[in-house]
Amino acid sequence: MGDPLHIALGESAQACLRAACRSHGMPGTALGIPDDLSHGSLDDGRARMDYMRGCFRGYADWPFQATDAFLPWRAMIERIGREEPESILVWSGDNVSETTFFAMTCWWLQTRPEPLLRVAVPSSDDRHHVALQSPAELADLFASARELTETERADLSEEFVRIRRDTGLLRRWSQKRILGAPLEWYDPQLIASCPTDWTPAARVVGAAMGRCDSHNRMSDLFFASRLQVLIDAGHVEALGRRDRLREYTVRRAES
Repeated sequence: MGDPLHIALGESAQACLRAACRSHGMPGTALGIPDDLSHGSLDDGRARMDYMRGCFRGYADWPFQATDAFLPWRAMIERIGREEPESILVWSGDNVSETTFFAMTCWWLQTRPEPLLRVAVPSSDDRHHVALQSPAELADLFASARELTETERADLSEEFVRIRRDTGLLRRWSQKRILGAPLEWYDPQLIASCPTDWTPAARVVGAAMGRCDSHNRMSDLFFASRLQVLIDAGHVEALGRRDRLREYTVRRAES
């Protein structure tokens, strides 16, 4: 039986956990699931990939070759079966993506026999994401890992089923619960971030990101996709080719 396996959402979190293992004495190896679970379908890997492809319109060239967004999850299951870690530690904080990830991990691992533990990122300083902690801080948090009971694992697996069924294409964290929201939820703050003078689209997207609360940080990809929708609807004017986020400017349309 192998060392503990640390699982987190995103490549940045994975890198921080790897550094904690390599340089700060935390036992085990790290694996990251490269995704942003705050938006997009959770029903089907191919449908999710199609949704994400649509988000890249006007953001950048489509960089992926895979057609199934759930391939990393299947690879994780294969790795666990091959390496047989002594335990699996899921790292997550009180934010929309990682709370969804925690429940989703329990669903994917519902038939695995290994002990499943959670390491909760402290929420006292508004750094609710694993990747916002230093490797040394993560190594210190290792001792706080708590094993989930069979009942807790089953309940969290069912919670993911609810999230997948009920939340649609956009999710928000609210008092430790994941709720659905309409895709246009953040449009008012994106419009409010758009001046009436011509401004680089990337700067407007960055300003909208800065208006998000620390539990519900949305990516530049998400806001870039919504900016395209607002331009198409006439709420925002654009100047230049809209192929890439950094290549055009925008301004708020006159009422």
